[in-house]
Amino acid sequence: MKTEEQTHYHERTPWESWVDLIYCGAIVSCAYSVFVTSGGGIPFRVAVVAAVLAAGWGLRGALGGLTVLVQDTRIVMHLGTVKLVRKMVPFDSIVSLESVRYRPLAEFGGWGVRGAGKKKAWTARGDRAVVIGLNEGRRLYVGSDHPKRLEEAIRGTVAGRRKRDD
Repeated sequence: MKTEEQTHYHERTPWESWVDLIYCGAIVSCAYSVFVTSGGGIPFRVAVVAAVLAAGWGLRGALGGLTVLVQDTRIVMHLGTVKLVRKMVPFDSIVSLESVRYRPLAEFGGWGVRGAGKKKAWTARGDRAVVIGLNEGRRLYVGSDHPKRLEEAIRGTVAGRRKRDD
C-alpha cells in the first residue's frame, strides 16, 4: 500500500507579471486573428475563438510557474498547476546543497526546464536558486524566490529523517 508523503515545505514561484501580460496578449491576438480570418458564420467563429482561448489558458495552467515541495523522502517540482511536467529528487541522491545567484540567460538560455548533460535547471523567474549536487557529478538548479529558506527546509527534513531512522 502506497502512503502519501507529508509536505514539509511548499513554494510557488509564478511567472513574472510581464511574462503573463505577453502570454495573454499573444493568446488574445491569436484568438482575434482566428476570428477575423476563419470562414463560417459567427457561431462557428465564436466556437473556434473559445477553443483557442481555452487551449491557451490550459497551456498556461500546464506550464505557468514552478512549484517546489519538500516531502518526507524527496523534493518534488512541477510546472503549472496541473502537474503534467514534474520531477522528483530522492534525498538519497543528494550530495550537496547551496543557495546561489546565477545568470539564467547566460547559463541556461532562459527560464523553465533547461540544460543538458550534468547541469540542469527548473526555474520560473529571477536569478536565485538552490543548486542541488547529485550523484555522478550532476547539478540541478531549482529556482526560488527564497533559496535560503528552501535550502534550510531540505536540510531540516533530511536531518529529521535521519533522527527518525536512528
